[in-house]
Amino acid sequence: MPAPPCDLILLSWNKLELTRKCLESLFQETDTPAKLIIVDNASEPPVRAFLASVKPRGAIVDVELIQNERNSGYSGGMNAGLKRSGAPLLCLLNNDLVFTQGWLGELIAVAESNPQIGIVNPSSNSVGILPPSGMALPQFGRTLSGLKGIFTEVGMCIGFCMLIKRKVLDAVGFLTEENEGFFFEDEDYSVRAQQAGFQCVVAEGAYVYHDEHKTFRPGRERDILFTRNRKKCNEKWGRRVRIAWPRFQAPPGADELRHWFSKLIYWARRRAFVSTFYPGGHPAGHLTGHKELFRSLGLVPHGDVQWNPIPRRLAPWFAFFRILKRRKKPYDIIVAPSARWGRCMQIFKFIHGADVVQEGDERLLETRWKARRAIAS
Repeated sequence: MPAPPCDLILLSWNKLELTRKCLESLFQETDTPAKLIIVDNASEPPVRAFLASVKPRGAIVDVELIQNERNSGYSGGMNAGLKRSGAPLLCLLNNDLVFTQGWLGELIAVAESNPQIGIVNPSSNSVGILPPSGMALPQFGRTLSGLKGIFTEVGMCIGFCMLIKRKVLDAVGFLTEENEGFFFEDEDYSVRAQQAGFQCVVAEGAYVYHDEHKTFRPGRERDILFTRNRKKCNEKWGRRVRIAWPRFQAPPGADELRHWFSKLIYWARRRAFVSTFYPGGHPAGHLTGHKELFRSLGLVPHGDVQWNPIPRRLAPWFAFFRILKRRKKPYDIIVAPSARWGRCMQIFKFIHGADVVQEGDERLLETRWKARRAIAS
């Protein structure tokens, strides 16, 4: 019998009922042959006894348990599983997940559709995608079947459910164990993979629900860990920069529009969140969403390019007030589409606090980006 193409590495720490629910869903909804490696981070005896009783079922053809005698954290636990794995594909799993039918097959299909893709997340509430009110999770998963093979590039993949190609592991190694506990090890790994030439993407036709904050609830200890590890990540890779990039009229043709969108993607790939402000919705009015617009131009949409439609009439003023009123996560840089509008934004810098750069001044934009990413957060 040939070895399965993917090893699933599930990290467990206490929370017996949560783990039981996760494993039941995993066995039920996985239809692609896989080996399951369970890594337990020194759970209580009832959890250990349950995990020792887990047997192969359905498409999961083998189960291996690694029982740690101390809690080695997210990275330490996952690395123990990665070191035991020999499959060409590896999928890291939290123990607080609920799966939908065909999730693994779709992750693998997307990963293998493009040699540049190195890490894949499913669609999930963790990436801002929620079932409509009143719709059951299995039904919602089925509604996404029309999106099979479709993916969106992202600035980082999240470690709750993360498919990794073996060649990524060979190129960049294991998860960092520099961080305490957890938080930001997935971002660190994503950046390392991107620097090695791989892309991080979300497979839109696969859905996994993440029962967030059940394994480690919000509180002072969690906040301290988050702040400490964010500081380490930003010191290592630079902080993420937020760029506002308005346009008040459509480029004259598809080539010009493709050039602008390619520029937005270029900056999104450099640890930037890019917010566009555009009058009248979308330049191609027959298209219903900005992702469809990207694809109509032969581009893969990027999740860190945010689309903000503004009314066509008085568009410069709407963009002006939208930017000025933003208080949470304010912009670091504003790219001005005209000199007059840029001068106006410069006058009000005492409110928005951002550097104003004239569109087309690539040297200044690069300089301000470097300065802003170096600012501690």
